[in-house]
Amino acid sequence: MREVDILVDEIASLSRSQMASEEFHSEVLKRGGSGLAAAGGVIWLQEPSGNLRAACRRGPLERQPANAPETLSLHRLWAEQSLASGTPVTVPPHGSIPEVANARNATEWLLLFSPWRFDEQLSGVLEVFQRPGAGPALERGYFRFLQVVGELLADHQRDQQLRELRRSVSDGSKLDEFARRVHSGLGLPATAYTAANEARRVIGCDRVAIVIRRRTKCRVAAISGLETFDRRSNTVRLAQQLAAAVAGTGEPLWFSDQQEHPPQVAELLDAYIDESHARDLAILPLRIADATLPATDGSNVVGILIAERYYATFERPQLATATALCPHAALALHNAIAVDHLPLGRWLRRLYPRELGFWTRAAVAVAACVAVAAALVFVPADFTIEARGELQPALTREVFAPADGAIREVRATTGQQVAADQVLVVLRNPELDLEFKRVWGELQTAEKQLVAVQTEQLQNRHEDDAQRKRATELTAREEELREVQASLRSQYSILRQQQAELEVRSPIAGELLTWSVEKLLAGRPVTRGQVLMTMADLSGPWHLELRIPDRRMLAVLSAQRRSTQPLEVSFTLASAPGHALTGTLDRVGNRTELSETEGAVVLATVGVDREKIPERVPGAGVVARVNCGRRSIGYVLLHDLIDAVRTWFFF
Repeated sequence: MREVDILVDEIASLSRSQMASEEFHSEVLKRGGSGLAAAGGVIWLQEPSGNLRAACRRGPLERQPANAPETLSLHRLWAEQSLASGTPVTVPPHGSIPEVANARNATEWLLLFSPWRFDEQLSGVLEVFQRPGAGPALERGYFRFLQVVGELLADHQRDQQLRELRRSVSDGSKLDEFARRVHSGLGLPATAYTAANEARRVIGCDRVAIVIRRRTKCRVAAISGLETFDRRSNTVRLAQQLAAAVAGTGEPLWFSDQQEHPPQVAELLDAYIDESHARDLAILPLRIADATLPATDGSNVVGILIAERYYATFERPQLATATALCPHAALALHNAIAVDHLPLGRWLRRLYPRELGFWTRAAVAVAACVAVAAALVFVPADFTIEARGELQPALTREVFAPADGAIREVRATTGQQVAADQVLVVLRNPELDLEFKRVWGELQTAEKQLVAVQTEQLQNRHEDDAQRKRATELTAREEELREVQASLRSQYSILRQQQAELEVRSPIAGELLTWSVEKLLAGRPVTRGQVLMTMADLSGPWHLELRIPDRRMLAVLSAQRRSTQPLEVSFTLASAPGHALTGTLDRVGNRTELSETEGAVVLATVGVDREKIPERVPGAGVVARVNCGRRSIGYVLLHDLIDAVRTWFFF
C-alpha cells in the first residue's frame, strides 16, 4: 500500500505540473501500469462530437495503427459501453460482456475499463491490460486505483483547461495590442515593419517576414529585427518565390506537418529550408475578407506572413495565435497598399485624419490640389538648360599632315613646351624624292647641253652657207635649251618647297597635348590633311565647349534676346566635382550639328576665369546649366511634358 500511495502522489504531482497532455498521459500509463503490474493500457478521451479517441497507448496496442479496425474497434466498443453506463467494465480473456455479446476479447489479458468524470460529466475511459486470475477483491482494488488515477486525469484536464483559458486571455490581449499597433499608421513600409516585429513578439518565434503581393509577384517588405536587408540575397529571393507559390494556392503551409505539397511548392520549400536553416516554418496567406471572392481563391491575398523557428518547433497555441493575427495584418496592409497607390498618397494621407467627416476631408483635398496648382502656375523659379561639354584652352590648334608620306622623325614629346614654327615632325615621301632626283638630273643635263651649244657657236666662223645654217640651228637649240632649263628650275624650286613642307612645324607656341606621340606616330604612314597632334596654349585663357540640345535652343535664344547681359552658366568639372563654378555664354553656333551620342546639338562656348578653375585639365568633362531666366515652377518641372504635348497637339 505504501508503494501505491507513493505512485499516486507522483502522478498527482505530475498532474499539477506544466507537462503537455500527451506526455502526461504516457507517464500515467507507464506509472499506473507498473503500479498494477499491467502489460499496458489505453487512455480514451471523449471528443466534442461524442466519439472516443485513443489519446495514448502502451503495451499490446501501442504499435497498432490508429485506423486499424480489427485492433481498436472492439476496445472502443467496450470503452463506449463503460462510458455510457458510467460504471467499470471487465472483459475476461477470450470472453465478452452481455451488453456487447458479439464482441469477444481475442487476447490473453483481462481488460479493465474505468470511466472518469470532469466537472460532473463523463470525459474519458482508462483501459488496462491485466493478468487474469485475480480474485474479486483484487479486481475491486484495481478499480479503486483506476478511479483515483481517473480523478488525477480529470485534475490534469482541469488544469490544462485553466491554462488554456489563461493563454487565450493573454493571447487576446496580445492580439488587441497587435491590432492597435499595426493599424496605427497608413505608411506601407512602417506598417509592414510593425507587423513583422509585433507578429514575432506575439507568436513567440525567432523571425517573421512580411511579403507584399502585387498581382502575381511577391516582394519582401519587412523582416523582423532588420531595418534594411539585401533584396538580392538568396534567402530573400527564395522567400519571394515561395510566397508567390503559396499565395497562388491561397492555403497555409506548415513545414512540420506530414501532408503532401505540390511539386512546385515542395521544391521551393526545400530550397528555402536549405538556405535559411529553419527547423520549423509556417507560411500563412494574409487574406482580406471579400464576399465576392471564393474562399479558396488566392486573388484576395494581399501578402504572406512567414514565421520561422530555428531551435524548436511550433506548438499548437503558437499556430493558433499566428492564424488569429493574420486577418488584422491583412487588413492593415490592404489599407496601406491602397493609400500607397494613390497619387501623392504618402503626403495626402496626412490630410485625412479619421476624426474628420467625408466632406471635410474632400474639401481639404480639393484645397490642397488648388494650392498645388496655383503654386505651379504663379510661383517663379530659375529655369536652366542642361548641356554637356569639355573644358579646353581658348587657343588650341590641330597639326595636320601637309602631304602623303611616312613619319621619318618625331622631334617633340608629349607635354613639351614648343615655340611657334618649331619643327615637330619630319615626313618622308619616296615619290617626291624620286621626282626631285629626276628633275635635278634633267636640269644638269640641260645645262651641259646649253654649254656645249654655246661653245660650238663660238667656234663657228660663219664663212659659208653651211656654217651660217648651222649657226641658225645652234641659236634655235640654245633658245630651246634655255626654255627647258627655266622649266626645270621652276620644277626644282617647287620640289624644294614641297620637301621643306615635309617638316611639320608648330602653328603656335604652347604645349603638345597628344598622348604618347612618339609611339603613335613613329614610322606611321599618313595622308594629306590627317591630324597628327594637338597643340594648346595652357597659359592663356580657357573656355567651355558645350553641346546644347537642339530642342532647348529656343529657350536659350529667347533668354539672350530678353537679357542685355551675357547669360550666366553654372558648371561642374568631372575633375573637380565638389566645386560649382560660373561663366558667361560667349558665342552660340548658327547651325545644328549631329552628335553620335547626344543627337542634334548646337555648339557654344562659355568664357571662364582660369584662375578659379582648381584643376585645369584639357578635355575635362563638364556638366553645365545655362540660366535662361525665371519661369513658373510648373513649367520648370514639367517643361519636357509640356513640349511633348505641344508636339503631339500640333503635329
